[in-house]
Amino acid sequence: MAKYKVWKCGLCGEQVIEGQRFLVIKNIGFAHLECVVEELVKKHPNISRDALSLIEANEAITYAIVRLKTAELQAQSDTQRSMISAARKDLEKHSAFLGNELGKLLGYA
Repeated sequence: MAKYKVWKCGLCGEQVIEGQRFLVIKNIGFAHLECVVEELVKKHPNISRDALSLIEANEAITYAIVRLKTAELQAQSDTQRSMISAARKDLEKHSAFLGNELGKLLGYA
């Protein structure tokens, strides 16, 4: 069984545990999904559907990344592990892009 990674939420200061609903946002770092939504609503009471769609998309990608890490650990062959790792790294790039956009909406970029 793999040990989950733990980070500090850049918004509330509490632990973010790999597998929880979290996002990675430029100039904030790791943040609970709920903290990001709360911050967006605080700064933008009439939150746009665009902002909500960015959050939804990034959460889906983050969840997929965590699942791919699990699959990597379970793979028996180096070939399978390598293919899964490549897919995970590709998703990490997309997550970073969306995180940067969320950072802009929050005023952190």
